[in-house]
Amino acid sequence: MKVEIDYSKLTGSLTMSKLLSLEPLGLRKLLKAGLRRGSTEEEMGVLVSTHLFSSPSSDESIQLFGHLQEIGWISLVQGRWKTHFRVP
Repeated sequence: MKVEIDYSKLTGSLTMSKLLSLEPLGLRKLLKAGLRRGSTEEEMGVLVSTHLFSSPSSDESIQLFGHLQEIGWISLVQGRWKTHFRVP
């Protein structure tokens, strides 16, 4: 499965309205899964494999997670991937 992600839209503060406007749907699901208590590595791997890329260890997946961490939208906290909203 080949999913195209427009990295130019993955910038700035993550707000609920921005989250809801993101494409593809799998990216929204991935970020929504990190809300509240966060997602385990296994849970994120399933989301990536099901909705985005063929494998959570693919170059595309590694690039996506790296970018999302770099812009501060997600982080790994005590073994859980957490999504972070920011106030603009």
